[in-house]
Amino acid sequence: MQHYELMFIADPSTEEEGLSELQQKIEGLITGREGSVVSYEKIGKKRLAYAIAKRQYGIYFLVNFKGNGKIVHALDYFLRFNPIVIRHIIIAFTEKQLALRERTAAILAEEAERMRFGGRPVVKDEEETEILIEEADITDLEETAGTFEEVEEFASTSQEPENTSAMHIENELPTTDSEEVIPELDTESESQPDTTGKSKDD
Repeated sequence: MQHYELMFIADPSTEEEGLSELQQKIEGLITGREGSVVSYEKIGKKRLAYAIAKRQYGIYFLVNFKGNGKIVHALDYFLRFNPIVIRHIIIAFTEKQLALRERTAAILAEEAERMRFGGRPVVKDEEETEILIEEADITDLEETAGTFEEVEEFASTSQEPENTSAMHIENELPTTDSEEVIPELDTESESQPDTTGKSKDD
């Protein structure tokens, strides 16, 4: 059987009794012709994109059902001449399109739930938590993390790495037996500035 989706807009001034009667007639047309109703959902009252018969608002309904072409023709004829229904449309889906729609809806629902928890992954039960821990191979924090004293001891004993390239160059330089003597400066013979403002001859 083919899967169909019916969306129609009802007059907002219709009472609940009239909407319930309309639902019973639609379900009767489907089940009376060897079809089955998957879901009958009332989306709610919304503003129309443009005025239809001087109406600015309408009540939206979404019906998913399985059936054949006879059901589609019967529904189209009934809804077209029903005074309560403003507009309606019936769309047919293949199994591939239906599976894609269901998968897309599931992904959107999971993403909405994840964003509700601040973007973190949502774990649904305890068994799933254990599976995630086993896959990630997470160990206890007490076994992996060091204490504050151990970190302090490591920081105090750590040394900077030696510059091996500089040591290699220094070893290759030629060495001399005699040390170079730097002459000492005679600080006494140097003239010192006179702070009194008089020369030595005076």
